[in-house]
Amino acid sequence: MTDFLHDAQDRTESWQRRHSPEAILQLGVWRWKGIQKHAGTILDLICGKRVIDFGGSDGPLRFGSIIVDQKSEYKTLCDVPGDVDVIFTSHTLEHLDDVEGWLRQARERVNANGVLVIHIPAWTCERWRADQYDNPMQPNRHRHTFCLARDAIPGYCAIDKLLAESDWNVAADYCGDDSIFLIARKQ
Repeated sequence: MTDFLHDAQDRTESWQRRHSPEAILQLGVWRWKGIQKHAGTILDLICGKRVIDFGGSDGPLRFGSIIVDQKSEYKTLCDVPGDVDVIFTSHTLEHLDDVEGWLRQARERVNANGVLVIHIPAWTCERWRADQYDNPMQPNRHRHTFCLARDAIPGYCAIDKLLAESDWNVAADYCGDDSIFLIARKQ
């Protein structure tokens, strides 16, 4: 049996099925095991809230989310008028040139009790590491490799530490599909 954490690394039959074009259209962001594992928490956080789905045009979190993506009306967080309650992003931050700049924008965009929900690829998947990502369907390479501070891997971005240093209360862990799931509350 394939280890849950390395499902993406090994591209198991389950991973291939969940990432087929048909599944992506039908399941969107919910195709990720890490998102499925935390579905109850995510739904509790977004229910009745004003939510930005950053990078969600190909597989939105939910109807009614404000999509910020190069393929949508809003291209950056700054384009969205007013404050929001939650910013959700899944497998998008690794493509950005400036993650710290994005985190500053997110902090400015969320209200006083704002929450970030972040799902990103972890260093545990070799093929998702910066400059090794090879997907002809998505030519935008990975610019960052993420880990958690407890791993302290030189050259990799300890996303939980970066957020904590910017006054966010952070809960993060590896969650499956070789990903990191993180919830950060604005202090």
